[in-house]
Amino acid sequence: MIHSVSGLLDAGGINRERSFREPHHTASMAVIVGSGRCAKPGEISLAHNGVLFMDEFLEFPHTVLETLRQSLETGEVIVVRANAHIKYPCKFMLVAAANPCKCGYLTDASRACSRAPIYGEDYMRRISGPLMDRFDLRVEAPPVAFTDLDLPQDGESS
Repeated sequence: MIHSVSGLLDAGGINRERSFREPHHTASMAVIVGSGRCAKPGEISLAHNGVLFMDEFLEFPHTVLETLRQSLETGEVIVVRANAHIKYPCKFMLVAAANPCKCGYLTDASRACSRAPIYGEDYMRRISGPLMDRFDLRVEAPPVAFTDLDLPQDGESS
């Protein structure tokens, strides 16, 4: 129904797959939450019962990140406009990816910016404590050297 209201379905169509939404980090609050004269659903509602993938998570505006906090907790979002006040469901799995600092090379001393590691700590503080509490799993992926990618694979074949 959410996709139908948004005009994303073909005439008489139905969506039988779970949603996978990946808004760009420059997306505004209106795009993420919902907007328009008719208060159409935003990305978080379009991801209902699916996945919302936010790459470059820390580059999203702070207001957008904080809006996610309440939506993750309640599973719904209210879009308010002059002529509409609509509650949309938004129970989604949030998957976020971010560099450890703005330059992306915090762990590589030869390539890191001159302000590392302090800048990396400041960068990570863009995620508030209450928002960070809503992440069940956090995985740090260290960089892989290009030469290591060319090594023969060890392990069992499929």
